[in-house]
Amino acid sequence: MRLVKLLLISFLVLASIITAISLLFPSKVVVSRAIEISAPKEQIAYYVSDLNHWNAWMTEWKENKVTIKGNTAYISTQTIEIVQQTDSSASFKWIATGQAPYDVLIEWLPLSKDLYVIHWSFTQEVRWYPWEKFQTLLNEKLLGYKMETELVHLKEAILNK
Repeated sequence: MRLVKLLLISFLVLASIITAISLLFPSKVVVSRAIEISAPKEQIAYYVSDLNHWNAWMTEWKENKVTIKGNTAYISTQTIEIVQQTDSSASFKWIATGQAPYDVLIEWLPLSKDLYVIHWSFTQEVRWYPWEKFQTLLNEKLLGYKMETELVHLKEAILNK
């Protein structure tokens, strides 16, 4: 009985410490990447604002079956929905199974005539749960690398059109 009591108290102390450490992490995490491209904004909007054209630059879309219904794309365990479009940006709700949803923004900002910066950001708000907070530590490494790769593919698709 003493051993069980010791194990229970040890577990509660360890869980409390882990929870306390996770509370130091932010609840809102933003991962963003950008790339410069020399192209008309209409051409950029063509590939970014319409989910039907994402197969030209998104690796996962080339490798998996994508179903598009209206403003929503279903791919593997993910759902991507267009929330809003303007002449210089497109925002999406990106939901991946087992994760808090992401608010995604892709915007193209002019630097000069036909020279734009394409800025892509993923914003995720997580609850106080330690496993959600610790999961956000991976976002910068995994998601950031993937975003860089896909932005290069987007640039190639636009320039090769």
